[in-house]
Amino acid sequence: MAFHDENVSPVITYPTFSELHSILSQTFDVLSYGMEYGMPTFTFRWPAGDVPPLEQQDTVFAALAKSVEPLRVWPYVRWYDKDEGVYFIRFIPEQQASKSDVTINYALFVATLATIAMGGFMQATSPVFLSLFYPSGWSVWDIVFTTGIFMLALMGIIFTHEMGHYMTAKRRGIEATPPYFIPGLPWIGGTFGAFIQQKSPPMNRRDLFDLGVAGPLAGFAVTLVVLVIGFLMSVPVTPEEVTAIEATYPNMTGSLDVPYLFVLMELLFSDFIPPGGTLYLHPVAFAAWVGMLVTALNLFPISQLDGGHALRSIVGPRYHKMIGWIALAIMFLAGYFLMAILILAISGNGTHPGPLNDTVPVDKRRIALFVLAMIVLVLCIPPLWNSLGLF
Repeated sequence: MAFHDENVSPVITYPTFSELHSILSQTFDVLSYGMEYGMPTFTFRWPAGDVPPLEQQDTVFAALAKSVEPLRVWPYVRWYDKDEGVYFIRFIPEQQASKSDVTINYALFVATLATIAMGGFMQATSPVFLSLFYPSGWSVWDIVFTTGIFMLALMGIIFTHEMGHYMTAKRRGIEATPPYFIPGLPWIGGTFGAFIQQKSPPMNRRDLFDLGVAGPLAGFAVTLVVLVIGFLMSVPVTPEEVTAIEATYPNMTGSLDVPYLFVLMELLFSDFIPPGGTLYLHPVAFAAWVGMLVTALNLFPISQLDGGHALRSIVGPRYHKMIGWIALAIMFLAGYFLMAILILAISGNGTHPGPLNDTVPVDKRRIALFVLAMIVLVLCIPPLWNSLGLF
């Protein structure tokens, strides 16, 4: 959601301007004021020019936003002269969010369940899977069970990811829609993830950061659980069995470029893998692979992806845009062409509007959490050198 002056048409009346001036002057030194584009606009600074600690800044600006709520305006705050400690604020008419048609959300949820079910069914009925996991014979209930736990694992990851966003938005007072789940191709898991749509802006950088990282980190926590369960359900295969399988089922076996986290798990399970053999992964482990891919792609610090929100909360628009283009180039080089093209299509020139108050930096704890999120990205994305052909 952008907040460009020329795009705002409602005009605020003079009495409201007078009330806003009174509210602002109770806490700050108002330096200048006037009506621009039909909206009350001020420059101001802290009394005596002394900028307080971050926590106090957050508290005061939050109280300011709360005090102008009855006037149905949003305080849009930027630095006017950072070196001099002077702020610029414009009170924008509150934009009423239209009511969402949740029928679409339910329909997409059911459609995504169906495509995930097809993906699970394809794996559950694979001759290689059935011969390895049910050597004594299988029944229709074995197929139903495998399909069901694949659906539960993958949907659990995606649902938790989106609920992380949705619940954070609710806690921060940000209007947001329920998740829109995206059906996908069954042979790659059956889903392209999901998204929620913001209908009101985050008030400050802290809210923007929390909204960005809450989903991927929540989904990643569930992914770790699914990954461990998937490995525990997988079957060790000897070199002789690998040869026999390839001879019996030609062109029906293959391998995926696995994330670093899979490599770490293989090291932990190395005692269970026969010398020269491998571990044939259960479909639940594949659900973890899909979950990692979705998590990693969302964490790329580009535009308005989750990682882009988090990055924008830490740096200004110039560096956010610059880093975003670099990350987009890496995504292209890594072979995620469709994702990169989609981001280009929806991000326009790559500019992020930022929060309403873009002046209070996030604390060091959140910066450390951003570094952790980037580590999660590296752990969850398939190794870049496989796509780049460097080795």
